[in-house]
Amino acid sequence: MSWIRNGPESLDTQNITEAIDNSLLRVKTDYIDLYQIHWPDRYVLMFGETDYDPLRHYTSVSFEEQLDALERVVDAGKIRYIGLSNETPYGIMKFQQVAKSRAGNLQIVSVQVVYGSILFEI
Repeated sequence: MSWIRNGPESLDTQNITEAIDNSLLRVKTDYIDLYQIHWPDRYVLMFGETDYDPLRHYTSVSFEEQLDALERVVDAGKIRYIGLSNETPYGIMKFQQVAKSRAGNLQIVSVQVVYGSILFEI
């Protein structure tokens, strides 16, 4: 997805932090209630694709790094909750697994799927 924030490295620590800081400036607020990662930062089938193409695979930012960055901005009070959008069942499971393995209170509280949303009890 090279058209989104410089492609495959789009969800590294620097880009997550910059995106949140720029959003706060743009909307002139101190915090964001819900910040959702909109697309998986790895090759996944999208938009009705049915065949996995291994040639489209690329090295992606780890779930751990993405959650580290999000945990820092939550701890800094810049965002209150985090969620996922357009994520695969595997990705949802991995984000939940990594978040639960941490000592802090980081939680995935929403999942927006193609035809609706799933909200978790906080």
